[in-house]
Amino acid sequence: MQHHDGVHLRTMRTSRGMSLAALANSAGLSKSEISKLENGVRPFRPDHVIRLAKIFGVGPVDMLAPNSPLRTMLGEVRTETDLPLFDGRELARDGDNAVPRGKSPRPAPLRNAPRAYAVTVSDLNNTPALAPGAILQINPDVTASVGDLVINRLSWSPLAFYLRQDDDGALYGLTLSRRRIDLRMEDVDKLHRVAGIWLGE
Repeated sequence: MQHHDGVHLRTMRTSRGMSLAALANSAGLSKSEISKLENGVRPFRPDHVIRLAKIFGVGPVDMLAPNSPLRTMLGEVRTETDLPLFDGRELARDGDNAVPRGKSPRPAPLRNAPRAYAVTVSDLNNTPALAPGAILQINPDVTASVGDLVINRLSWSPLAFYLRQDDDGALYGLTLSRRRIDLRMEDVDKLHRVAGIWLGE
């Protein structure tokens, strides 16, 4: 059996004597959703990993299988040069006129991305189910793909959403509250890809 993130989750849950229902209740997810994650039917999103890590009292990377593609996104950062850090509320309000309010450590995958920046998640109003205090690490030099978490540089609100494509090929943004933001193909160039999430100390 392939050791994907779901198998790792099931191992963590069962080793703690936790039922599917108990984990679902703690995570604010349905029992069906947890089952789909464990069986590899539904891929893990960063917000799943962060929620589950808090429940189990471990770091996000500890929630992932050794071969998980999310390890890079949620891995430990290594400071070389810092990223400019924007406050999420100010960025949503001021858009291109927002100014950095600090600095954030630069993760290894963004070493060669001179225009990279970071955004604090101040509240849940403008970002998909990420804990306040999380920092999104943005790489504007990589074109966003369907499935990516992106910063919305079109209207700035909601500040972040997942890029999706419907059966007819139309692109749209989708927040976790299921709000749909219709997009045109040329809008994709204005979306900045979230390359990682840092939870701080």
